[in-house]
Amino acid sequence: MITELEFRRAYDNLKKFVKQTPLIYSDWLSKELNGSVYLKLECFNPGNSFKIRGAVNSILEEEKLPEKIITASGGNHGLGVVIACNLFNLQCTVVLPKSTSQFRVDLLKNLGADVIIFGDAWDEANEYATSLVEEGVSKYIHAFADKSVMMGQGTIIPEIESQLDLNNVDIFVASIGGGGLLAGNSLAIEKLGYDIEIIGVETKGADTIALSLKEDKLIKLENIDSIAKTLGAKTTTQEIFSIMKEHVSQMIVVDDKAAVEALFKFLEREKILIEPATSCLIAAALENKDLFKNKTTIFVICGSNVSIDEAMNWKEEFGVLL
Repeated sequence: MITELEFRRAYDNLKKFVKQTPLIYSDWLSKELNGSVYLKLECFNPGNSFKIRGAVNSILEEEKLPEKIITASGGNHGLGVVIACNLFNLQCTVVLPKSTSQFRVDLLKNLGADVIIFGDAWDEANEYATSLVEEGVSKYIHAFADKSVMMGQGTIIPEIESQLDLNNVDIFVASIGGGGLLAGNSLAIEKLGYDIEIIGVETKGADTIALSLKEDKLIKLENIDSIAKTLGAKTTTQEIFSIMKEHVSQMIVVDDKAAVEALFKFLEREKILIEPATSCLIAAALENKDLFKNKTTIFVICGSNVSIDEAMNWKEEFGVLL
């Protein structure tokens, strides 16, 4: 298990390479929820998501740098990894499932990644990626399950310490794909000594954690039916499942239409275009306002890798009215 010292060391090392992201007070959501809402804008990281944290920390954990990094991704993790590789002048191969948008494929190629398309979902892409690793030459970085990756994602908490008194925070909310973001930050909240309720959010069709917690066992989805492709792991690991079971007080699942509606509401109010894997948080909050009444809440705005064309196509597909 990760200790307080490890989280603090990871953050001290990370901030040499990655700038602090803003934590802003949202007047709009605070009024909507009748509470105090802060947005941790991880979408302002290089690569437009939190994934740079785990990627950089994973590389920094190596005593000797490899020649190449190999990973599998639904898009955002791959972006974090290739940007981290560029910081350390390392080659990078990213295996993507067929469901990955061309927008993300182009982003990765433009950053210099060697992109391979394989499998229908992240799970198949990940299996292929691990087969490419050459001992002593390349290093594989898991999208969510490595200790070093979870530790890196958990650096959000010591970073927030310099921005807000966490003793006054009641709830911490983040979306879940494979679970590295929420697992890492759940552990950081515990190890750094804070008493904060943790809520996880998924979209229907990518809700492996919610189903697993409901059944009290690991569930593997047959396929990913959600447009929130960056939440697209069919299952997680036993370790992450155990962390979720211990630390997450509630899971909220919203449908794709609600996520798209929230995407446009957030764009209108906060002037930031975020992806459905992030806007699902806003949908969950607006559908469950009583949970946040008179509470101070932090929402992790974890990613914004979406094109205007994608957003407008979803608007038309789901009949979203502005």
